[in-house]
Amino acid sequence: MATILDNLFSKSPAEIRDRGIKSLNWFRENLRNIRVPYNSMLKQGNFVSTIEFGKLYMFVYDAKHKEKLPYWDLFPLTIPYKPTRNGFYGINLHYIRPRDRVVLLDSLYQLINADSDSFDVSYDLITKVSSLRYAKPCIKRYITTHIDSRISEVPREYWELVAMLPSQQFNINANTVYKESRGKY
Repeated sequence: MATILDNLFSKSPAEIRDRGIKSLNWFRENLRNIRVPYNSMLKQGNFVSTIEFGKLYMFVYDAKHKEKLPYWDLFPLTIPYKPTRNGFYGINLHYIRPRDRVVLLDSLYQLINADSDSFDVSYDLITKVSSLRYAKPCIKRYITTHIDSRISEVPREYWELVAMLPSQQFNINANTVYKESRGKY
């Protein structure tokens, strides 16, 4: 299976630029619509009413204990992998530097379920497979009732490009988050 970098290196500069522009336009369009109130959400585009584990999603999140947390991401880019009683655990790619996201996604691509076009990932894999070590600081618990927007599924063809966009919205400087995360690899 080709890696993300192999895939990018096989493209011409014009193809990379065109794909990047296409991804950025998709991101802007979805960002513009993501704040529509949930009760008026219509099934259209990439907005979903339920999540599928192993896929990549964006949404606005109001952290339950934000006054106690040292930092949190208002706009997670998350791969949900395990349900909880009132939400799910997910891998929020924003908690690591963009260059580490490339390495993590490359490792995750080895775990794609071809039938469902999603990652077959678990906490057990994250803790035991050394190539998934970058996911450790990204593991976050999300409570469904604290999702404060529509949920947007990122189509597979945009995963790596959306992961590189500076869409994180931490309550502190992102570099502080990245530095602390590096200590958890």
